[in-house]
Amino acid sequence: MLIPDARTAAEAVRGRLIAAASEEFNARGIAGASVARIAKSVGLSRAAVYYYVADRADLAAQCYREAVSRLAADLSEARGKKGTGRERLLALVRKALDSDRVPPAAITELPLLERNARGEIAAAHAANVAGLRAILRSGMADGSLRNFDDEIVAQTIIGTITWIPLSLHWVEGTSTSYRSRTVDAVCDLLIEGQARDRGFKLVSPVAIENFFPPQPSAFDRKANAEAKIEALLQVASQMFNRNGIDGVSLDDIADAVGATKGVLYHYFRNKSDLVVRCYRRAFRLYEQFVDAAEIGGRTGLERAMIGLHLNVQAHASGLSPLIQLVGSAALPPAVRREITGRARALQRRYERFGRDGIDDRTMRKLDFDAVAQLGAGAFQWLPKWFSSDDPRARTVLADEIVSLFVNGLGPER
Repeated sequence: MLIPDARTAAEAVRGRLIAAASEEFNARGIAGASVARIAKSVGLSRAAVYYYVADRADLAAQCYREAVSRLAADLSEARGKKGTGRERLLALVRKALDSDRVPPAAITELPLLERNARGEIAAAHAANVAGLRAILRSGMADGSLRNFDDEIVAQTIIGTITWIPLSLHWVEGTSTSYRSRTVDAVCDLLIEGQARDRGFKLVSPVAIENFFPPQPSAFDRKANAEAKIEALLQVASQMFNRNGIDGVSLDDIADAVGATKGVLYHYFRNKSDLVVRCYRRAFRLYEQFVDAAEIGGRTGLERAMIGLHLNVQAHASGLSPLIQLVGSAALPPAVRREITGRARALQRRYERFGRDGIDDRTMRKLDFDAVAQLGAGAFQWLPKWFSSDDPRARTVLADEIVSLFVNGLGPER
């Protein structure tokens, strides 16, 4: 039995271990993480790590428990504060995004955990979402927030909070001050939105159906082969988005499309090749969306919101570009450079929409270097909670998220 001082020291080491492991899992995913690298970063031998955890899955589960427990504590503290629902919401966001805190593990690969741990963490996460919804409803009830769909907005806020620390892994060139600057940018955006005029209503001139591949002629062998590859990439991306890349096997994908694994090997060298091609497909779609926004929007605000609307619809409709959550550091170096370069180029284009919006007076003055990343968190979290089988129309979902970014949650001015 540990004496009190020894117990305190052990807990301190465990805390450092969880922090280091959370960073490793965020960068490389659970399966791609190195226990040896985690151990070295906290001054332990690899064998010593197993004094604190049973195995890699247990370490991941402890990181996830720490993440949901921390958010639960932040929610409890925010709900206990005196003031309006709006004040409690902002207190929560500031605490959750405090740049002095080590980012928690992003809870994106639950299927890799043992069943009991998975159920426990999923239930705790659902309770946190319910707690955030309660804060939002209290703000609507006391008039400090306007009326909106509290489930969609709560999940969007969760997605944004999850994405902000992860985005540093994906967008090369992002300033190290990004996290601290983003706290103010998020709070401002949540309450005031981006638009100078809250009367703005987006009627998107671009339909998501335009981005689904056309049905090829039965006599065009090359086009039919390309269509089969596209269908496989779409199904694989849907499954990866829902369960994590390492939570889905080639057998799972083959079963989902009613094919043998041999069919997959006819088109892809191995799973890594499939994943890389899913990422390239995703960025092709993201780039097509921003191209369409640039052409279809008359103002900076319109262009930014058309892009966001299309990205939300893409995930809600089943088009399913592969999301960029955990695991960027596990990609082959050349692929990582390619993908992060394309991500940075996309961010710059959305930043330019923001500057155009300020110039044409459709947008308020905002920190667009930070704000340009926030929409990605909103739509890339969608596969974790919203199914394309959901009876709610996908345009309703997209309209609600766009309304959050346009108008904020504050009461009518």
